[in-house]
Amino acid sequence: MAMTRRRVVTPDGFSRDEMLSLPPAVRLTEIGLRLYADDHGREKVNQRLMLARLYPLDQDMSESTIDEHLLLLDEAGAIVVYDAHGETFFALRDWPKVDRPQDSRFPSPPSRSVRDSFVAGERERGREGEREWEDEGGNARTDREDGPPDPFCHRHPDGAPPGVPCRDCGTARLRHEKYNREQMRAARSSIRFEDDE
Repeated sequence: MAMTRRRVVTPDGFSRDEMLSLPPAVRLTEIGLRLYADDHGREKVNQRLMLARLYPLDQDMSESTIDEHLLLLDEAGAIVVYDAHGETFFALRDWPKVDRPQDSRFPSPPSRSVRDSFVAGERERGREGEREWEDEGGNARTDREDGPPDPFCHRHPDGAPPGVPCRDCGTARLRHEKYNREQMRAARSSIRFEDDE
């Protein structure tokens, strides 16, 4: 998080189809995450700090926007969002070798599986008003848009066990936090409307 080392942004990120299909602001966030991450390409998800580091003067950016960008980057395969010890982390997928890296303070992401690209495709295939996909364990999951998304995955209904990083719990927690922020923003807006009347 110190952003003291020089980092190289390779042209590969500008030629991968998965990245090119994303909006420019999301691609800019991915580049910023490369500067924000530690020497192992990992970092804890802290939306306020990320806003301060990546978009210090951008009034259009919000914590919910950061959540949305992280989820889109996870679905595109650029990063892995995962849960460990009850906290959400991200790890960049294509991370170059770093000379003399410092030890990471953050847990390693779950091992990359062959199913990752399949899971990302399943996430996009949901029906109207409903999102359905399979988690890494092959369990079908559904988040309905009319209620808050579950903060944990199907395999860990009470949270991932200590020391066991879980990608599905990480993305579920991020969706849950994003939903809560949007609900609070809507509540504040309705209070302002009532005060204006």
